[in-house]
Amino acid sequence: MADPFDKFTERARRVLILAREESRRLNHNYIGTEHLLLGLVREKEALAAHVLRGLGIDLKRVRERVGEAARREDGEVRGELELRPSAEKVIELAAAEARGLGQDYIATEHLLLGLARQGAGKGTAIIESLGVGLGEVRSEVMRILLRGTSQPAGVSLLTEPAVIIDGKAIAAQVREEAKQRADKLHQRDITPGLALVLVGENQSSLSYVRSKGDAAEQAGIYSDMFHLPENTGQQTLLSRILDLNEDGRFHGILVQLPLPEQLDEHAIINAIDPQKDADGVTPMNLGRLLRGEPSPWPATPAGIVELLHRSGHPPNGKHVVVCGRSNIVGKPVAAILMQKNPRANATVTLCHTGTPDLASFTRQADILIAAMGSPNAVTAAMVRPGAVVIDVGNNWVEDESRQSGRRLVGDVDFEGVRQVASAITPVPGGIGPMTVAMLLSNTVMLAEQQAGRH
Repeated sequence: MADPFDKFTERARRVLILAREESRRLNHNYIGTEHLLLGLVREKEALAAHVLRGLGIDLKRVRERVGEAARREDGEVRGELELRPSAEKVIELAAAEARGLGQDYIATEHLLLGLARQGAGKGTAIIESLGVGLGEVRSEVMRILLRGTSQPAGVSLLTEPAVIIDGKAIAAQVREEAKQRADKLHQRDITPGLALVLVGENQSSLSYVRSKGDAAEQAGIYSDMFHLPENTGQQTLLSRILDLNEDGRFHGILVQLPLPEQLDEHAIINAIDPQKDADGVTPMNLGRLLRGEPSPWPATPAGIVELLHRSGHPPNGKHVVVCGRSNIVGKPVAAILMQKNPRANATVTLCHTGTPDLASFTRQADILIAAMGSPNAVTAAMVRPGAVVIDVGNNWVEDESRQSGRRLVGDVDFEGVRQVASAITPVPGGIGPMTVAMLLSNTVMLAEQQAGRH
């Protein structure tokens, strides 16, 4: 049974989780077809629930009928619940239905098809008791799947919209953990410190740096912004960096990019003490990252890895396709995910502007990371159904409907790709909050390391 479960979409996995919850609620020591039906009903936004509603089934009534047919048992159920043979058969048939439709994933609609095709057990009996034949269920599912309208070119069939990965919520977890670690340092009279260096008057950068400072304060980290004029010279900025390297108040230093054109970005980054490199961008730390040695990781790639794990999409054993080869996202995230360790261990393909027929690579991805800096560049036709899509893009486009005249979008056509993927990050609210959270985590880690050396 392992192979079918590996192909489950996010919502299909949640159906199994909900089925397990329903079984425990009833004190049953198994998962049967009635629990699978309850899981399908509770996943209300999925296609299976939509089909049942379309057939005139009151989803609340399904729950009542299950309660009538399967009374709550006495005693407490402990340990893992096993699937009954009838429920296992439903999953086998769901996999067969997916294959027959030319799909290499199993979604809630396939589970409903499997339930209807199995034709036995309490789950199907409850559907029929509500006045709907199993043939009607199958016909309605197939009608929706095969309607052929509004399908993106190159995509075989539409399925339920992807689950949105909430970067804000996961970032809040990381920030709270950073605060707890900072509090432990406070008990030793150590306050983690972060120096934020900004050159010029770019309003977006200024707002971003200020938000980092506010987040640092909330996490128990002392921060200070060093705001230099647009015309700052190379030696002046280098001198400021060297002073911060020696300043004991700061355990981490971040230089906000991009820098004005008169400044040599590489020379400035190289001047940061690697032991205070809060964004993991110095050559020494990038080298350590590539070798798999302990080092602060660049905040955005670190945020991507954390987001994948905490949202239930670990990269281990998956094919990850990265679009973009920048030094701050594309290259380091590819280097991290290819490492031989339990939090990585992926097969990684790195694509870029020189990649011919980009879509032929992106359609192979179990996990697709878009970090191209090009608005809406990844379309639905470029995404394998059921893939997890991480959108790192941060692009402003004109929008006359907004008071500001513009809006923020990612590198992914969100609405189109959401109809194909199993899970997707939004812009804003996805990777952006994670980047800030990982910067704070890195700063606390650097403070912990420096405290250990004294």
